[in-house]
Amino acid sequence: FRDGSLGSRHALAAYGYEHRRTEGDGDVRSDKSVELVIAEATPTPCAGPRRREDQAVGPQAECCAVSWTGGKDCNLALLAAWRDASLRVAALVVFRPEGAVFRAHPLCLMEAQAASLGLPLLHVVIPRDPPSYKEAYVRGIRRLREQHGVRVLATGDMDLVGTMARNWIEECAEAAGVRAFLPLWQAERASLLRRLLAERFLVFFSCVKSPWFEAGWVGRQLDAAAVYELETLAAQPRAPAAAGSGEQVKP
Repeated sequence: FRDGSLGSRHALAAYGYEHRRTEGDGDVRSDKSVELVIAEATPTPCAGPRRREDQAVGPQAECCAVSWTGGKDCNLALLAAWRDASLRVAALVVFRPEGAVFRAHPLCLMEAQAASLGLPLLHVVIPRDPPSYKEAYVRGIRRLREQHGVRVLATGDMDLVGTMARNWIEECAEAAGVRAFLPLWQAERASLLRRLLAERFLVFFSCVKSPWFEAGWVGRQLDAAAVYELETLAAQPRAPAAAGSGEQVKP
């Protein structure tokens, strides 16, 4: 990295570090410098494939299904339910309108995720133009309870949407006699992004919202630099929340 005139870029520039080349060392400043030691790393067990974590299932655990979209939020909800000894995760469930095609997270991706987790992906199909949209959801959740023994429905929902006065899944599940589990409810967004990195999720942007994001974000992996840029965007006026923006997760 020089001054950008040659088009080069410093990997740590996003964090405020600067590096300059000089003909000598007469004008070199070291008060804001950082030393990097480069060495060949010894391979560690964490560098290879992860062993699937055992569920923390207690003796009185309730049968739980996780509302699934393929994105980062439902993956974190699954992780929370997986580690909750009061729950036994038995399935993923996708609520989809009849004939719907999901562009950000295709059904084939969700099926692959479910297969890699060793869990079935159940489908609750919402008919076209139902007399009552809510009742269609309630009937679908009731079938989950009656046919699959589901007692708890987990969701990665974080906050209210639009004019809703209550979480949609919680409201519909209650009417169907099922308890909702919302482990991410009103969580701080940036902390969840950092948790994804700490838990070693592989997250890729598959769909972004203009004008806040450029097309170059599509296909990009979520890493520390991306989180920094998202926090910078969030600090700008009228910036969108960094949640549910269309990301794919590889368990």
